[in-house]
Amino acid sequence: MILELYIKNIAIIGELRIDFGAGFNVLSGETGAGKSIIVDSVNLILGSRGDRELIKYGEKSAYVEALISLEHQGDALLALLREYGIEPEGQLILSRELSASGKNICRIDGRLVSLAVLREIASHLVNIYGQNQQQQLLDDKSHLALIDAFAAEPLLGLRQAVAEAYAKFAKTRKMVEELKKNAAEKERALDFLKYQIAEIQRAALKPGEEEELLLEKARIQNAEKIALHLSEAKEALSGAEGAVPRLYAAVHALLGIAKLDVRYEKLAGTLNDTYYSVEEASYDLSSLCEDVLFDEDRLEEVEDRLAVISALKRKYGGSCAEVLEFLENAQQQLEQLEHSEVRLEELEAQLKKQESELDALCSRLTQQRKSCGEKLTEQISKELEDLGMPGSKIQCEFREKGYSENGRDEVSLLASLNPGQPLRHLSKVASGGEISRIMLAIKSIAAKKEEIETMIFDEIDTGISGRTAQMVAQKIARIAAARQVICVTHLAQIAAMGDKNFFIEKIEKEGNTYTALRQLEGEEIAFEIARLSGGMHSEAAVAHGRELLQNAANIKKQIL
Repeated sequence: MILELYIKNIAIIGELRIDFGAGFNVLSGETGAGKSIIVDSVNLILGSRGDRELIKYGEKSAYVEALISLEHQGDALLALLREYGIEPEGQLILSRELSASGKNICRIDGRLVSLAVLREIASHLVNIYGQNQQQQLLDDKSHLALIDAFAAEPLLGLRQAVAEAYAKFAKTRKMVEELKKNAAEKERALDFLKYQIAEIQRAALKPGEEEELLLEKARIQNAEKIALHLSEAKEALSGAEGAVPRLYAAVHALLGIAKLDVRYEKLAGTLNDTYYSVEEASYDLSSLCEDVLFDEDRLEEVEDRLAVISALKRKYGGSCAEVLEFLENAQQQLEQLEHSEVRLEELEAQLKKQESELDALCSRLTQQRKSCGEKLTEQISKELEDLGMPGSKIQCEFREKGYSENGRDEVSLLASLNPGQPLRHLSKVASGGEISRIMLAIKSIAAKKEEIETMIFDEIDTGISGRTAQMVAQKIARIAAARQVICVTHLAQIAAMGDKNFFIEKIEKEGNTYTALRQLEGEEIAFEIARLSGGMHSEAAVAHGRELLQNAANIKKQIL
């Protein structure tokens, strides 16, 4: 239940705070005063598209915040909140900020969330009926969703099974279609794959080969430099004044006094080991010096091999490893194409089996939908009797279409709104007022099934008046007996049923237009009902307003 709604800089609303109550909350006022803007603000909280045009002229941002009681919320919502790391304590704060730059900031209990998360959570809290929903009711696409929503849990498992079966069927069907490409295309693909495979295989690439060749190339190109440095190192070790003869002399000198002190003997041993290590290094340098050779023929061979590798990399990958991976994938594709006929037979058999399974599931889903559709239309017809449309008959017309993740059903709502009239598509027979009542009937049925605690009706009174208006008012009051209802209205009969009445008006201040709101009390409510009845505040009109209020009070006692 929405306890409080705070709006800042939305359209002509500068700043507004509304304290809603349980039961039936009525919003009334002159046309253009800002009633629908309040509904638009709630829609923002629910995650609807945030148009920058909603921001009040001259302001950089707009802000909406709702304080919501969770006292009567179901376990599904609480589990969802915990899933997103939100642990509310009886209440929840939803907020959304729009900036002129297009940036959206959404929060739940101060925690930043995505618009999608805000929309998902808010869908468990508030349900809005307005002109858009009325138009959707005339669209066949909404009729199937209506039945599924009415059925709820009984259909959930079967719909999921159909969706999973269709996903498998669609995947196999796509594979079959790909394999059924014309033979010429297949042969071209085979020839091209064979060419690619042969080209890579001729090269006989080895892992790490390119790196080794690059090092060898560098050594050949730098042979003169390498020889010079090796020669210098050799001379430093084994030349007349090199390290080897000097170490030999040092060892010989120490050996002459080794028996006089163990320290001399130990040092002589260390130097002797070093001497042999350096001498061995000197021999290695001599061998390396002999190996250094600028081999022009070998350099050419290395460069040619690197050119082959480079060409393959340009065609098939950025490295030798990627080229080899390409080769493996190409070989797999070739094998698949060469055995495609066998594979096609296997897939076609699999597809036939999957289609049979999908068909059986869809048939079950259709039968259950038809059963739910009959129950739904029966309840709608019953609700319409309470709304001044006795003898109305609503029926579901099922048609079969191609398979989809949602089954194979298309549904249209047919209606006969007057005795003796044939059933026709809803869009062909219903007036604006009748559509409003049909939608209210549907919402009344939904209210008995859904856990959503707050329902908002934006001008549900379109196209109705007189006795019908009274019936609509009573129906909304019955809904409000079990949950919170917020209703924007122009009808006195509906306003009279309110448990809490708010008056919305436009005011001018310092050359600007603002929306103002105040809660009506006592006699103010009778005056507002008089205004809605005929725009007059005469004693007779006000007395009529009091009479409507008294009648409404008596009716609500019976409802409760």
